[in-house]
Amino acid sequence: MRVRLGLRSRILALTMPVVLLISAALAGIVYLSLGQVLEASARDVAEAEVVELRADLGVHGVSDLIGTHAVVDGTRIVQVVDPATGEVVAATAGAPEDPLALPRLDGNEVRIGKVEDVPGLASGTWIVAGADAVSPDSEHYTLLVGVPTRVEATALGQSTEFAFIGAVGLIALLGSVTTFAVGQALRPVERMRDQVEALAATPTAPTPGPALEVPAGRDELSRLAETMNYLLDRMRRADASRRAFVADAGHELRSPLATIRVLLDRLGKERPVEDRAATAARASAEVDRLAVLVEDLLTLASADEHAMVLQRADVDLDDVVLAETGALRARGMPVSVSVEPVRLEGDQARLGRVVRNLLENAERHMGDTVRVRLAREGDEAVLSVDNDGPPIDPRDRERVFGRFVRLDDSRTRGTGGTGLGLAIVAEVVAAHDGLVEATESPEGWCRFTVRLPVRPPG
Repeated sequence: MRVRLGLRSRILALTMPVVLLISAALAGIVYLSLGQVLEASARDVAEAEVVELRADLGVHGVSDLIGTHAVVDGTRIVQVVDPATGEVVAATAGAPEDPLALPRLDGNEVRIGKVEDVPGLASGTWIVAGADAVSPDSEHYTLLVGVPTRVEATALGQSTEFAFIGAVGLIALLGSVTTFAVGQALRPVERMRDQVEALAATPTAPTPGPALEVPAGRDELSRLAETMNYLLDRMRRADASRRAFVADAGHELRSPLATIRVLLDRLGKERPVEDRAATAARASAEVDRLAVLVEDLLTLASADEHAMVLQRADVDLDDVVLAETGALRARGMPVSVSVEPVRLEGDQARLGRVVRNLLENAERHMGDTVRVRLAREGDEAVLSVDNDGPPIDPRDRERVFGRFVRLDDSRTRGTGGTGLGLAIVAEVVAAHDGLVEATESPEGWCRFTVRLPVRPPG
């Protein structure tokens, strides 16, 4: 079973290797730099010593050179070598019998080099400085000064130990600071999680307003809280809309079903043929009404799921308008039509549904006539459907596109439609990136205007 670490542990797991890598790199740089500094210090000591010995030899001679030059045992080796024979003629205590080196010198040149494992002395590397010197009696000698690097190595080792201890302490400090800082940073997240859990445990929908506390400042956490509040508000409104939709749909479905049940009971009884035919016709009308209602509900349900599939193609909107208005004229409804050729990309069947729903709505509310106009204005197709009935109150011009909304309570469901026609118009128009609005014509008629985008002519 795979164990998933918490966010704090994951941040530490990601940051600590980086801290360790940086600490190791810094320790390596310090180690190399300190080693070079200590070696350079040993070279400087050896060079300064051999230069000083050369000056002393010119004053005191070989016999007094070692006695007058104080050397702490173990810290340096001094040898005076006869360059002609290669013999050590004078040396400090503990120096080997053989020369540390036999450099070739030219004039006042000082040469410095390394010697590994001098016989008779502790193993290790020595820094050896050599110089030519002249005694008071004009004899030439080679002066050698050896400085062991084990002293520097010991200092380097101690410095490395201190650096390691400091690195461990630094890592521990950084780990503690990171843990504390991450904990402080995640505290608002913990509060939001507790608030979300409290909301989830609430059986009823939360009250309007911000559900989560927004942290102070304009950082990522405050924006996260604002986004979650926006999401929760959308979920709250969607849940309220769903509840209302289900309740209204159940109410609307119950009415035709109850009517159909009563009519079927009547058909099951012995009745005259004329009465049974009338009852069957009414039952058939209720079934048709129920089918329209179910189709409308399915259309709106697909729109709610953002799954309204549009069969897009080039559509002559003027032909669609003429076809739908011709169908109403065939039923005897007075319709005045004025259209211009307009072609756009869309779903012809659904655009026909938009025109049909607007015409049916106008038919229910008209006094004597309905007027339809289609024109192109710039990059938009503008369809207006007017009826000579009273215009919609400005306060209700947005609400009228809601579901199961009937502004005229005096109308029955049989004559007032399902209350979903204009809601379907709004959804289909929105799916085509258009706009529908309820307005008023210049002469005070009720008007619905649809605006749909039209591609510029190619």
